[in-house]
Amino acid sequence: MRIFLSILILIFSFQSYAIADDIKEFEIEGFSIGDSLLDHFTKDNIDKKSSALYPNKDMLAATFQTNSFEIFEEIQFHWLANDKNYTIQSISANIDFPNDITSCLEKRKNINNDVKLLFNNAEEEDWGKRALMNVDPSGETFAYQNIYYLNNGNIIVSCRDFGTNKEKNSGFKDYLAIMIDSKIFDDWINNKAWD
Repeated sequence: MRIFLSILILIFSFQSYAIADDIKEFEIEGFSIGDSLLDHFTKDNIDKKSSALYPNKDMLAATFQTNSFEIFEEIQFHWLANDKNYTIQSISANIDFPNDITSCLEKRKNINNDVKLLFNNAEEEDWGKRALMNVDPSGETFAYQNIYYLNNGNIIVSCRDFGTNKEKNSGFKDYLAIMIDSKIFDDWINNKAWD
């Protein structure tokens, strides 16, 4: 049984009928790790949007913004560059909270509570509030992040609170992100992406 994140976010009091521990059982807007992007988009559409975002070109990414998403404003996917099936290795879905980090943090708290119920065997790390100096050297931009380690991957629930200068001068908005990463993607992003 797949667990639908869109339902999870909509009702936040989701009652689970099954406890999952495999990353492939977690779903966002009908997408799961291990699915083929070709089941959801045309090859031409994927290829038009695809690019390598990191120095190591072993993974490609594409970001989609569509009215067919029920909850999220955009979803980014990563897959292995040599994979002709476009097998999803990472999903990152965002909801904007312009100048409203309080609401973002409340949603994050509710999602974290539900993820803990759904994946009660997952190891969790709460990274708390961290300044993102690489994003904003002024020290005014923060991330609030929880990571859940499951079989075959992890789930990250995060809010980003941009500083005043980043919001005014660069147009950044506070946002909530939910990321689902396979072990393959996790290894690549942490050990190879910047090679």
